[in-house]
Amino acid sequence: MALEVKHLFSWDTEYSADSAEFCPIPLFEDYLAVGTYQLADPEKALDTPEEGGGNPEADSSEAKDVPKKRLGRLYLKQKIKDKLCLVQKIDMPAILDMKWSQHEISGTPMLAIVNAVGQLLLYRLIRVGEEVCLEYHCKYEIEEEETLALSLDWSTGKTVSESPLISVSDSKGNVSIIQLTNGELVLQNRFFAHDFEAWITAFDYWNPNTVFTGGDDCKFRRFDIRAESATPVFTSRVHNAGVTSIHSNCHSEHLLASGSYDETVNLWDTRNMRSPCSSTSLGGGVWRLKWQPQGKSLLLCACMYNGFYVIDTKSMETVVSFNEHQSIAYGVDWFYGMKDSTQTVASASFYDHLLCLWEFKD
Repeated sequence: MALEVKHLFSWDTEYSADSAEFCPIPLFEDYLAVGTYQLADPEKALDTPEEGGGNPEADSSEAKDVPKKRLGRLYLKQKIKDKLCLVQKIDMPAILDMKWSQHEISGTPMLAIVNAVGQLLLYRLIRVGEEVCLEYHCKYEIEEEETLALSLDWSTGKTVSESPLISVSDSKGNVSIIQLTNGELVLQNRFFAHDFEAWITAFDYWNPNTVFTGGDDCKFRRFDIRAESATPVFTSRVHNAGVTSIHSNCHSEHLLASGSYDETVNLWDTRNMRSPCSSTSLGGGVWRLKWQPQGKSLLLCACMYNGFYVIDTKSMETVVSFNEHQSIAYGVDWFYGMKDSTQTVASASFYDHLLCLWEFKD
C-alpha cells in the first residue's frame, strides 16, 4: 500500500547536487551535508545558476577544445522544523560521494568526502561557542593522473574504533583501503577490482575485513582485505549493467542490498551468495541504497531517471515514491532523529540542482 508523502522544503543548490548525508551522531542529527558536482570552463566563474546550469556536456562549439574543470561545493545545512537552513559552504573540487562515520572519532563527528581529483578528505564537525561548523582535518591523495575517487565507506557500521578503515573506489577500477591513524590517513592496501569504473565500495559492517565492490564491468565482488593477493573471494554477474550501489544492513547480520544501472535492487544473504534472496525492478537505474537507520525493513532508493522510492524489503513492494525532482535522482538519506512513526528524507538531484526535504508516516 502506498503511503502519503509530504513535501516539506526545496532549495536550489546552484551547482548540480549529487550527495546528501545526515549526521548520525546524537545531538548533531539535525545537520545535513550536501555535495555538488559541476563541469565548467577553467577560466569561467561559476557564481550563479544561470552561468552553471544545464547539461555540462552540452558545450558551445567555441568551447569544445577547452579543458573542463570539475567544480564542487560542500554545504552544511541544519534541519530546523520543516526547513533546511544554510550553516556553511565550502568550495572544493567536485564531490562524488560523502559519508559520516557512524560514531564519533576523537570526540567529534567526522565526515569523509571523495572528489574528482582523487582525494579523500576528512572534516570534523565542531562547536565554536554556540556555532557548529565543519573544520578540515586531513586528506589522502591517489597518486595517479586523472583519477576520480568515486565512492567511499567507513568500517564503523558496527565497530567502534579510533583508527577506522575507509574504503575508496575510483575511476581506474581500483579500491584503496586507508586507515585513519593518529590524525593521518595512511594507505593499507590498493588493489585492482574492476575492468572499468569501480562505482561503489562498501564494508560488511559485521566483518570489517570484508569489502564489497561494484563496477561498470557489471561485476559485484567480495574481497578479504587481509589477503595479500587481490583475488576476489566472490564474483557475481547477476546484474546486467554497471553495479552502482551496495549497502550492508547494520541491524541484520547477513543482509546486503545491491543496485545497478539495470534498474534492479537485489537483496543478498552473505552466507550464500550464489543468487539473490529477492529482487525488484524500480526503473531508471539505481544509484544509491540506504537501509532505514533504526532497523526497520525499509530501503531508500535513488533511481536516477525515475525518482526516489522506499521499498519494504519483507514484501519487496514500493511503499513510498517521491517525484518532485525534475532531473537525475542521485543523493538521498534518512534523517536519524526520527520521532514516532514519521520518517524524514533529504534528496538531491543533478541538472535542476535541487535539494528536497520530505516525510511520510510508516
